[in-house]
Amino acid sequence: MFEDLIHIMIGCAVLAVGINVFLAPNKISAGGISSIGTVLSHLFGIRMSLTNLFFNGILFVFGYKSLGRYAVIQTLFGIFALSGFLEITSIIPIYTENNIISVLCGGVLMGVGVGIVVKCGASTGGSDFAGLMLKKVFPHISLARLIMVIDCTIVVISGLVFKSFTVTIYSILALFISSIVTDKIMTVGDDAKEIQIFSSELQKISDYILEQFERGVTGIHCTGMYSKLDSMMLMCVVTPKELPIYLKLIKEIDKNAFIIISDVHEVIGEGFKNIDKL
Repeated sequence: MFEDLIHIMIGCAVLAVGINVFLAPNKISAGGISSIGTVLSHLFGIRMSLTNLFFNGILFVFGYKSLGRYAVIQTLFGIFALSGFLEITSIIPIYTENNIISVLCGGVLMGVGVGIVVKCGASTGGSDFAGLMLKKVFPHISLARLIMVIDCTIVVISGLVFKSFTVTIYSILALFISSIVTDKIMTVGDDAKEIQIFSSELQKISDYILEQFERGVTGIHCTGMYSKLDSMMLMCVVTPKELPIYLKLIKEIDKNAFIIISDVHEVIGEGFKNIDKL
């Protein structure tokens, strides 16, 4: 719990820097409440920390029932943490020299910040809650697509308010970059390799893996469609660093073994990610 709260604070701090230093000063919006805050800040001088707290507070009241008990605490903490860091980081000098650099830096920092927060099972509010509420009205549409539609709509509206097509394009680019970075942060460190092994020495290979590496191995019955003979395939999931060791082992036991290697983006269970961390 405490570790998650620390990560949420770090994520909110990174997100706040991206908004205050690179995006908002250049009228660039990357979706969510921060886009509304950017517009209100330029038009009326309203502090973004207050905008974030006010609008997210409203969305939280309507959307908290869609979250689990633990997620409610984390998300509420995230909303207050982001508002606090938006205020604290407002004293950092802004960057307005080059809009492309602002889009890149702001989008990356926003993606990293959101990714860290979401990976803890929390949220900073905004379009997440709006998406959850719309999901009840449009259950056939995926939540990710609803959130993307909301963010794009907000970005387009902010471009219309600022009366600038250039700002709209920059904002869409920032949104795109932040989305990609968020996805990468969500899966970082969880990559693995799946090995499928076809060999005449499957028992020796599986025994060696089980005894020496203490890694699980699964035997899957299969049939050769050409030979019509029943056989067995071994399936094992390993970390990328372990892969060369396993390949060397298999080839030492059976140099004619047929091996298929696939990328795995996330593994939950013993030896990998603990289910309690989801």
